[in-house]
Amino acid sequence: MLVEKYRKFKAKYVVSQRREFEYAINRYYAHLIDPFFTKLVFDLKATPNMVTVFTGLIGVGAGLSFLFQQWILGAVLLQLHHFFDGADGNLARLTNRCTPFGAKLDRISDQVVRWVLFIGLALGVDLPLWLRLALPLTILIDLVVVHKFVLPFARKNQLIRSKWKQWFLDRGIIPGFDMFTVFFIISISALSGWLPQAILLIVILKNLDWLYRVYECLKTLRVSKLRQEIGTNPEDCVS
Repeated sequence: MLVEKYRKFKAKYVVSQRREFEYAINRYYAHLIDPFFTKLVFDLKATPNMVTVFTGLIGVGAGLSFLFQQWILGAVLLQLHHFFDGADGNLARLTNRCTPFGAKLDRISDQVVRWVLFIGLALGVDLPLWLRLALPLTILIDLVVVHKFVLPFARKNQLIRSKWKQWFLDRGIIPGFDMFTVFFIISISALSGWLPQAILLIVILKNLDWLYRVYECLKTLRVSKLRQEIGTNPEDCVS
């Protein structure tokens, strides 16, 4: 009975699917909770852009909290940022207020939050110097590589996926170390006192994540050239 009530509640405030594929942390965690935040901002008669700005301020507050070593406050604010980040999109679709300006505002807000957050962590957490530098540098490399190379390449080419990755995609799940998983790890580790270890893990996994995505693009490019040379199906060329 509770499950059915929740489904009806969610259907009322989440009126359309965000996208065909979703990261596991969103599907099985955040998007189960953010309908309640959508109802809150809807009842308050807030506009989607107002929610986006508020969401950004919460995220900046999380980064500043970590900078000043307020671990519990930072952890809570970071998760609130995640929930409200889903609520502004839900609200825009619910009220039919999806606009190019709103999408751009959301992207700018996300980038500001991420830089304040990771610089705050790099300076606020007791880390060796190389790791203080590696954290924001990793985020910068990931941003540049993914948005300047991987995504443009994927829009123009059908990527050749490994079988394990295709298994997840067939079920609507994006297998990757996404930013919201990073946020979740940061919050949990801040509450448990394992932030230095978590930051090391984030640096390692985030670099592996973008490296693998580049590998997929290069493999697709190689297979496409082989296909042109021997006139065969690209799947037959995958080793």
